[in-house]
This record gives sequence, C-alpha cells and structure tokens, in this order.
Amino acid sequence: MSWVLVPVGMKDFGYFDRQRDMFSDWLHLFDDSWRGLGMEDSVRRFDSELDRVRDEMHRMDVQPVELDVRHPFIVDPEGNHKFSLRFNCSQFKPEEIEVKTLDKKLKVHAKHVQEDEGRKITQEFTREFTLPENVDPNKLKSHLSEDGVLQIEAPVPPPPEPKTPKEIMIPIEHLESKTKPKEAKDESKEGKEEPKGATEEPKEGTSEKKE
Repeated sequence: MSWVLVPVGMKDFGYFDRQRDMFSDWLHLFDDSWRGLGMEDSVRRFDSELDRVRDEMHRMDVQPVELDVRHPFIVDPEGNHKFSLRFNCSQFKPEEIEVKTLDKKLKVHAKHVQEDEGRKITQEFTREFTLPENVDPNKLKSHLSEDGVLQIEAPVPPPPEPKTPKEIMIPIEHLESKTKPKEAKDESKEGKEEPKGATEEPKEGTSEKKE
C-alpha cells in the first residue's frame, strides 16, 4: 500500500481576513452574549477569538510529529458536520507543502531549502494524525490560504441523537396468603362445650350416693 496525495487547493484570500469579512453574516448564529454587545465591542471580541485560533493552530516547527487532537470535528454555519484540521504553514511556499494519506494515517510534510553564499539551509517538518473511523480518507480536501493557513477537511455524518429516556410502567402483582385465618366459632349453636373438670349437676329423681 502506498501513500495517496491529497491535492492542495490555493485560496486567493487570507484566512483571517476572510473570517473578518464573514463576521456580519455569522453574527446571528452567535449566542445572546454576542448580540447584546455593540458592533465595535463585538468586532473586538471576534478579533480576540481569531487570535486564540491562530495561537492554537497546529504549527510546523515545535510540535511532536504525532498530533493528539481530542475532538477534530466542527459544524459550519450551514450546519454541516466536518472533520477539520488547520496548520500554520506561513513559513513555507505552496510548492513546499505536501498532504498525503496511507490508509487511516494523514501526513502533512513541508520542506524549505535555502541556498546562500554556498551554504544550504534546510527546514523540514512532518505532522501525522490517525483519522477517526468516521472519516473517509478519499473525501479529504485541503486548501492553503494566502496567509499560509492549511485547512484539511472531510464531511462526516452527524452524531446520533441522544436517546430520550422512556418511562416504563412495572405492574404490581398482588399475592394472596396461602394460610387462611381460622374461622370464628359459630356462637349461634345450641349449648357450649363444658370445660373439662366441671361437676355435673344431679338429674331430677335421682339421689347422690354417699360413701
């Protein structure tokens, strides 16, 4: 199995300039804390967010070769779910950048060679990332902006909706006792059983014999 090149398309605009141009179109998608601000404050806050994105962007100089990205997914303003990685390649020319895949392995390679007065200075960096299971390597696309931001994306299916808890009624079974209570004696019967040891009264016409 050999590496497959991912074509790098060129964009004739700067990545961060493009984000600023789209700010007015995206403002309605932001939460109330944004919309409650004045326009100048909103733009200032947006610029600070762009600075954060620039600082957190993967660099092609000091980071380890293998990238550890916890959640490389985004949802664009149109609601499309995407795999997305961004790299700061501003120190390299477009022809010095190469993006390719080997099965689920994504590799970004950049090499710059500068010759000056008989000396040759080489800058070469590689970044690798293992694609998640739901990312098809054949659907990857990459774009390089004028200001050197390399963006690699691929569509992904939306995550499954969380299951709504379902209430289930459990029937209650009523159990009868197997031991029946003793029936009450019928007090309506004539006579009652004499207690043992009781002295029987002498019948009429007889006499009690004395010893």
